[in-house]
Amino acid sequence: MFKRLKAVFGGGTTVETEVHTAVARPGGRLDGVIEVVGGDVEQEIRYLALALEARVEVETDNGEHHADERFASQQVHGAFPLHPGEQRSVPFSIDVPLETPFNVLGGRDLPGVRLGLRTELEIARSLDKGDFDPIRVAPLPAQERILATLERIGCRFRRSDLERGRIRGSALPFYQELEFTSPAEFARAVSELEVTFLAGPHGMDVLLEGVRRGGFLDAGGDRVVRLSVAYDAVERTDWESALRHHLQELGRRRGLFG
Repeated sequence: MFKRLKAVFGGGTTVETEVHTAVARPGGRLDGVIEVVGGDVEQEIRYLALALEARVEVETDNGEHHADERFASQQVHGAFPLHPGEQRSVPFSIDVPLETPFNVLGGRDLPGVRLGLRTELEIARSLDKGDFDPIRVAPLPAQERILATLERIGCRFRRSDLERGRIRGSALPFYQELEFTSPAEFARAVSELEVTFLAGPHGMDVLLEGVRRGGFLDAGGDRVVRLSVAYDAVERTDWESALRHHLQELGRRRGLFG
C-alpha cells in the first residue's frame, strides 16, 4: 500500500513520488521512491529534495487563514544530468521529527490535521515545487496510552487542529491541540479539555488546558497544567487517577470540588 504523488516540472520533466510507508510514526522514517522522467530537452538537475509540511491555522488582526509550514526537509540526490525521456529511480528515507503532529487516531483520519510531503527539484537555478500531498502519521505509543485513558474516564474527543505559535520547549513554529468534552463528573466546572503533546527523545511534556465555566463571583477562564513524563515511566503510571486529579485541579473554584 503506497501513496502515489505526481508533479510536472519545467521543461516537461515528470516527477512521481511513491510513499511506501502507509502510516508513519514521530521519530520514525518515511520511505519510498522518486521516479524522474526527462522532458523534451536535456536538463541539469541541481538537486532533488523532499520536505514535510503542515497546514496550520494562523490568527491575525484581519481574521484567520491557513498556511503551509515546513518543519523538516532532506536532500535525496545531488546534481545529475537528465537526458530527454530518461527515467531515473531515486529511493528515499526521510526522518519524521519526534514533534511531528499526528493525523491518524485509532485507525481513523483526523480531518483537521493536514500533513504533506512536497517534492522539490532545482533545474538550472530554477526551483520547482510539487504539490502538497497528504501523508498519514499515527501518535507515539505513550501518547496513545494517555489519549485512551482520557476516553476511559469519560472525555469525548471533538476535534484537533494545528495552530501557528511557539510553546516553550518546542522547536516547531506551530502546535497541535486536541479538544475533548469534559467527563460528566467535572462538567460543572470544566466545559472543555485541550491537550497538547511536546515529544522529546526520552520523554514528553503533556499540556492540559481546562476551559472553565464561569459563575457567580467567578469569570471562568482557562487554566493549564504541564506534566513532564519519561517514556519508561508511562507504563508504570496510574493515568486514570492522575488525569482525574488534574481535571479536578483545572476546575477548582469556589463551591466546586471543595
